[in-house]
Formats: sequence, structure tokens, C-alpha cells
Amino acid sequence: MTFLDVIMATAARSVQPGMGVVTIEMKTSFMRPAPASKNGEPLVGQGRLMHRTRSMAFVEGSVFDASGQLCAHATGTFKYVPPAERPDHTKGPLPTD
Repeated sequence: MTFLDVIMATAARSVQPGMGVVTIEMKTSFMRPAPASKNGEPLVGQGRLMHRTRSMAFVEGSVFDASGQLCAHATGTFKYVPPAERPDHTKGPLPTD
């Protein structure tokens, strides 16, 4: 669910990367287990901003295994907030990778 939350937050910020977001609501459906990687094959996340208002973003996100099978899907609502202050006390987006 943490991976899905990050996927959706990134989608919510895609139009205005300088803004922060806070998760307001999240609904997750699990379709199949996401197998542990034996050959270093990562899980793949995909997010989409479905609708946005001045203060809110409505998004969806999916997690796929290395063979492309859907493992989990989520929808979420995020609230836009002013940029967070960085540890070095400068303004700007915090890195998400």
C-alpha cells in the first residue's frame, strides 16, 4: 500500500510538481500476491491523475509484477498543500526517488 500511495501522490503532483500532497482517502484492491523477486525483477507502478480541482486530486494507481500481471489497484483522494520545508531549511519539492 505504501508503493501505491507513492504512485498516486506522484500522479497527483504531475501537473504541479512544486506542490505537496497529503493523502485524504485511499481504497485498495489486491488481485494476486506480488511475488518476491528472485532475479531482481522489480514490481512496476503506474499512476493516473483522473481529475483535479484547485485543492484536491483524484487519482488511481496500479502495481504489476514482472510478467505484467496486475497485483493491486487503488484509488485515492489527495489534498494539495504548500511545499514542505527541506531539512536544509530551503523551499522546494522533496525528492521522491
